[in-house]
Amino acid sequence: MTDNENELEKIESRLKSLENRLSRLESAFVIPEKETMNSSEEQVQTSELLLNSKGKNEEEKGLESQIGQFGLAWLGNIVLLFGIIFLTQYLMIQEYRLLQVILGYLSAMSIYFLSIYLKKTNVHLSFMFKMNSHVLLFYLTLRLHFFSNEPILSNNTVSVLLLLFLIVLQAYLSYRDKSQGFAALFMIFALTTGIVCDAAYFILPLMTLVACGSVYYYYRFKWKPLLIVTIILSYISAFIWLLGNPVIGHPMELIAEQHSGVVYFLGLGAIFSTALLFRNKDKSEDDFLTGVTFVNGILYSLLLIFIVLGFFSKNYVILFSGLTLCFLAYSIVLHSRFDWNFASAFYSLYGFMAMSIALYGIFKLPGVYLLLSIQSLLVVSMALWFRNRLIIVMNSILFLTILIVYLLSSKNVDGVDFSFALVALISARIINWKNSRLQIKTDLIRNLYMLEGFCMMLLALLNAVPKQFVTFSWTVTALLYFIISLLLKNIKYRYMALGTMICSAFYLFIVDLARIGIIYRVLALLFLAAISIGISIYYTNRVKKAG
Repeated sequence: MTDNENELEKIESRLKSLENRLSRLESAFVIPEKETMNSSEEQVQTSELLLNSKGKNEEEKGLESQIGQFGLAWLGNIVLLFGIIFLTQYLMIQEYRLLQVILGYLSAMSIYFLSIYLKKTNVHLSFMFKMNSHVLLFYLTLRLHFFSNEPILSNNTVSVLLLLFLIVLQAYLSYRDKSQGFAALFMIFALTTGIVCDAAYFILPLMTLVACGSVYYYYRFKWKPLLIVTIILSYISAFIWLLGNPVIGHPMELIAEQHSGVVYFLGLGAIFSTALLFRNKDKSEDDFLTGVTFVNGILYSLLLIFIVLGFFSKNYVILFSGLTLCFLAYSIVLHSRFDWNFASAFYSLYGFMAMSIALYGIFKLPGVYLLLSIQSLLVVSMALWFRNRLIIVMNSILFLTILIVYLLSSKNVDGVDFSFALVALISARIINWKNSRLQIKTDLIRNLYMLEGFCMMLLALLNAVPKQFVTFSWTVTALLYFIISLLLKNIKYRYMALGTMICSAFYLFIVDLARIGIIYRVLALLFLAAISIGISIYYTNRVKKAG
């Protein structure tokens, strides 16, 4: 025990000596507490000021560098391009044609070599100089033959071949360098060459080539801006050609012959539609592809209107029948390939709209309304197959629109009236039957169909049945609704039965009692009374059982 006590005493003495030494060191560097607090606060404030000023400086320098590095580079290149163009134009006016060509091409080559020189030190400026040189080269080559009263290169074929060479060069560079900028030049050069050459056999294939190229670039590199811009530019080129190509000085009027242009235009819309086939499985591009679909659809519809009015005003049935088959087939392809309701719904509805136009061309008014109402059932069937409620919603709107147009613009036809009524009721029944398949969580659409069927059935019987039997027919219809409600155990048919009974009573007292014979009045009153009392007894027993 003594040994342990001695060891503990030694440890304590060592600790005390260490404490004494530390206290001596602290006394040598005494700093008041207030001063330490103030100095720490000043350090914090100083660091905050430094951070804030640094952030602001970095932000200002970032904006300044963006404008200086990129903005001024773009501005300088644009100014340089127009300066060289105006210089060559001046030399042409002064009739220094050879000097104009030499100076122009030397300028393009100089800018191109400058881009190579700056490739390692300034990548962005190098790229812009390279683009500038290709644009200038295309412009100078274009002016060798076109837009000149006395062209330097009189041979049109050679000039076109040179332009085609530049187009192929841009396509090659865009693929090799994976450059969206050169791909855009490829599209612009090709469409410009087609318009300038002013020949159907030239502009139409080039337009198709550009469309195919943009879709391929989207598939290969996912260049979204390029696809949208190409769609717009391609349709603009198509409209320019249809309107007689006023860009090169022709009067603006619809061309007399379409030179098989319809085939190319129909292909144009089809090519851009194939972009949907390259949809990502993660659905990350659905919004973009939805925009592509709408832009393509709207521009394609406008182009189709021009084509029909200009060349198919009397024989458009075959055209729209073919479009119907194509759109419905493509909607089936999209449905089988993707779980994307919008795409299949859009093309199926577009196909049914084309079918409606084709039916109108065959049967005219008002007979076409019979087929249009039956067509609604076909749309509902496709919606069930696709499990697509968007088709159901759009079809209900179209069905209501067609019904209103029919009631406002045409005389009532008994078959059409009954077809609208029956189709509406059958559609409502199908939607209720396959509610889970369509994933429709609201009864609004079904109620709309039932209301349309209810009103159209009353109207159809009013027009088809002899006047003295209108009340009788409505009462029988109410009885049928009531029986259906019992069989299907659906309260909405009982509502329809009650509504029909009320309408029958109003019609009987307001119209029938004033104009039909006494015997028909008695029969109508007795029959309505019997049905009313019978239904009343049913409700009385129902209430007793419920109680």
